[in-house]
Amino acid sequence: MTSLLEMLDINTGLALGVGVLSLLWWFSVRRPAGAPPGPWLAVPLLGHLLLLMMKDPREQFAAWRRQYGDVFSLYLGSQLVVVLNGYKVIKDALVKNADVFSHRPHVFILDIITDSKGISDTSGPAWKDQRKVSLDILRELGMGKNVLAVKVQEEIKEYIRVISESQGQPLDLTHLTQASVSNNICSILFGKRFEYDDDVFRNNLRLIDAIIHDAGAGSAVVFLPFLRHLPGDCFKLQRFVDNSRLVLQKFIKPFVDEHNYRYEEGSEDDFIDAYIREIHHHRNRMSGSPHINNVNLLKTVFDILGGGTDTTATAILWALVYFLHHPDVQDKCYEEIHRVVGTERAPTIQDRPQLVYMEAVIMEVLRYGNVAPLSLPHTTPCDVEFGGYTIPKGTLVIPNLDSVMRDPETWGDPDRLRPERFIGEDGKLWRPEEFIPFSTGRRICLGETLARMELFLYLSTMVQQFRFLPPETGELPSLQGLMGIIHCPEHFKLRAVPRMCSKIETFE
Repeated sequence: MTSLLEMLDINTGLALGVGVLSLLWWFSVRRPAGAPPGPWLAVPLLGHLLLLMMKDPREQFAAWRRQYGDVFSLYLGSQLVVVLNGYKVIKDALVKNADVFSHRPHVFILDIITDSKGISDTSGPAWKDQRKVSLDILRELGMGKNVLAVKVQEEIKEYIRVISESQGQPLDLTHLTQASVSNNICSILFGKRFEYDDDVFRNNLRLIDAIIHDAGAGSAVVFLPFLRHLPGDCFKLQRFVDNSRLVLQKFIKPFVDEHNYRYEEGSEDDFIDAYIREIHHHRNRMSGSPHINNVNLLKTVFDILGGGTDTTATAILWALVYFLHHPDVQDKCYEEIHRVVGTERAPTIQDRPQLVYMEAVIMEVLRYGNVAPLSLPHTTPCDVEFGGYTIPKGTLVIPNLDSVMRDPETWGDPDRLRPERFIGEDGKLWRPEEFIPFSTGRRICLGETLARMELFLYLSTMVQQFRFLPPETGELPSLQGLMGIIHCPEHFKLRAVPRMCSKIETFE
C-alpha cells in the first residue's frame, strides 16, 4: 500500500511538473492579443528556431507567407518576431511609418564589445547624429562624384594587374576581391591603401570575414542568452567578441589615435580627420551633440569598414558566378563596352549612361544574388498598430527583402537571370520602385551610391580586360549560395583569360 501511495505521489509530482512547464512554455510563446498570425508549433525555449535552422529561412518565410499572409509572426526563443513581406508592406512600415520601424533591437553581445555604439546598432538621437555626420563627411569626400571614382579606378588597375598574373590559370578571386574593395573603404576612412600581401591588412580581412560569418552562425545565442554560459565556445560567441575587439582596438584605434595626434596640423583628407573635426565642433557648441565623440567614431569606422567590404565584394563574386553560367550575358556586356568605350582606355564613370546593358546586368545581379535578403533587424520602440494588427513594444521586425526581389507579381520570372527586364522599350535603363537591394526608408544602406559606382567600374573593367571561363574541367559554381548575415556564393575557381595580350599596358 505504501509503495502504491509513493508511486501515486511521484506520478502526481511529475504531472504537476509537466503541467507547470507546459504553462510556462505556453505563456512564453503565446501571441499577444492582436498580434499577426503565424505558426503555432513552437518548441519549448527554442520557439521556431529549429525550423529556421533546418531549412533556408527564405524558403520557410515564403511558405509561411503563403499560409499566413504578408505580415506574420513567430518566436525565436521567447522573442516575438514579425516578418514583413512584399513591397507594399515593407514600404508602409519603413517609409510611411519610419518613426516606429527605424529602431534597432538591443543585443547584449554588442554591449560587451562597444556598449552598442556606432551607426549600425544605435537608435534614436544617437543614430540620427551618426548617420547625418557620416553622410555629410562621405559627401565631402566625393561619394557619388568623379573625384572618388578616379581613386577607385586606380585601385582597379592594381586588381586587374594581379588577376593578369594568373595567366589564365584557375584561381579563386574571393580574397583578392575583398582586399581590393576594402582598399577603397580604407582610402576613405584612413587616407591610405594597403598592399594585398600586407600581413596586418590580410589578417584583419580574415577577422572581418570571421566576424560576419560568426554573427550569422551565433545568432541563436542572441535569442537564447543562456547558451553563452555553456562550456566551450560552440556558438562562436567568444570568438566573435574577441575578433571584433581585435579589429576595433588593434587595427582601427591606432589610426584614430594617430589622427587625433596630428589633428592640430589641420589635415582633413579622410573620414577620421573629418569626424575629429566634427567632435571638436560639437564640443565647442552649446547645442552640440554628445553622441559625436571618439567612442562612436571608433565603432562607426568599424561599421563602415565591415559593411563596405563584404557586401560589394560579394556582389562582384555573384556577377562572376552568373557570367560563368551565362556566357552570353558576359559576351553582350563586352560587345557594348567595345562599342562604347573601345579597348584603348578603361571605362569611366562618364561612360555609365551609355553602358545600359552593363548597368542592367549589375541591377539583375543585385536582384538575383540579393546579398542581404533579410536586411538587418528592426524593432518597435512602442506598441504599434500596423496592417490591422497590434505589434507589441520590443518586437523584432524582419523586412524580408527576398519577398520583394523574388516576387513573381513584380518580375514575372524571378528565378531566371534576365538583365533585359531593366531595359525599357525605349532602350533606356528602367528602375522599378520595387528594386530595393539596399533596403528602403531611413535605414537604407549608407554606402549605396559608392557600392553602385564600384560595381560599375569593377565589372565593366573586368569584362573589358578578361573573358571569364570555368576551369578546364568545366565545373560551374553553385547557384545556391551560403546564407548568413549576407548571402554569398560558395568558394569557386575560374579562369580569367586576357582578351588581348597588350591590354594591360593600356591601363598605365
